[in-house]
Amino acid sequence: MAIYLRQAGDYYVKQVNNKGFRPWLLKKRRDIIHRLVKKYYSKGAVLDIGCGNSLWNKDNIPMVGLDICEAMLKYNSNKTTGSFFIKSDISAGLSIKSDSVNMVVITEVLEHIQPYISLIEEIKRVLKKGGIVIASVPYDKLPGIWGIIFPVWCRYKGWMDNDLYYSNRCGHTANFNIRKVQQAFSKFALLELTNFNLLTIFCVARKE
Repeated sequence: MAIYLRQAGDYYVKQVNNKGFRPWLLKKRRDIIHRLVKKYYSKGAVLDIGCGNSLWNKDNIPMVGLDICEAMLKYNSNKTTGSFFIKSDISAGLSIKSDSVNMVVITEVLEHIQPYISLIEEIKRVLKKGGIVIASVPYDKLPGIWGIIFPVWCRYKGWMDNDLYYSNRCGHTANFNIRKVQQAFSKFALLELTNFNLLTIFCVARKE
């Protein structure tokens, strides 16, 4: 967490604009989340939990972004209009009223949270009845292959760039496959559950 707090405000924007495997994967994740949001979005502000740079929001949809990195929140505020960004330690719960949100986006966050089930329960609490959650997590339990690629990538980046963020596995504390995601969102109605090249799992679920 301390390492993440020190990241630059445009940390993910710069990664997407680079060349290589990780920028390619970030772009694919961004585009899939963007497509899913456009498919299910109806009205109101989207709650983006652990928003980072909110790469998915290419259409400037009104949103409330929660993150603990002040630099990223400031960067986002200077780059967008009609949205709000709030410093929040999401691991301690969500500072959002119950039954107040139509859509939640949480991409590449749950793997950083222990226990992640508590955060999913918080998502259910803040969503209105019929509200939609769109989530993505690394497919890093068999048969997913991210569990093989990611440790090697972290070791390489940590050593080559002397990057403590990667040396500490980017703060990952949980691992997912399709079955585990199904279990995690078992109190929702699952609308879509897909994966991209055995690298990332995407889940769309509705609060009943």
